[in-house]
Amino acid sequence: MLIRWATEKDLPAWYALATEVSEIFQHPADMGAELSSNASGSGAVSRHEMLTAVDYMSGKNIGFICFSRNNNSITWFAVSELHRGKGAGDRLLKTALRQLDTNKDITVTTFTDDYTQGAAARALYRKHGFTEETPAVHLGLPRSEMKRPASTDKRGGPPESRSKAAFSSSQFRPSRKARS
Repeated sequence: MLIRWATEKDLPAWYALATEVSEIFQHPADMGAELSSNASGSGAVSRHEMLTAVDYMSGKNIGFICFSRNNNSITWFAVSELHRGKGAGDRLLKTALRQLDTNKDITVTTFTDDYTQGAAARALYRKHGFTEETPAVHLGLPRSEMKRPASTDKRGGPPESRSKAAFSSSQFRPSRKARS
């Protein structure tokens, strides 16, 4: 599986996944259709705040995560049912966390403890250092805000610092042993 920045071409797959998880998210309507009609996602794509997991064999998007650098938070996260429990969510979350400022608290609004369909998500957040939560309401539904306390961990930095153009070819010369 490949974790990469989402592009405008990935948005239809994001909308389809949002439709798939509408019931789990307790969304009263088709969440994918709503996101599509609002042209949601374009801003996250242009700001490099949306990642996707792509299956190597099929080339299909199997999960997405959105985050906000301004708010230092995870804003949307789901993996297709067929691919849950296989590491896609773990890798998406790990990659997204590298984009956020670990010197500040990182937050996510997620399901409450008593909502069984949200247990896997909550367990994954806990695995990555998110701790007990504050009760919250999101779109009129009871939710929980989990927090990952600030630490001295280093983060990955802005996407521009890792782009191909940011690296000169001199940085990646083969070692002498490899050249001989």
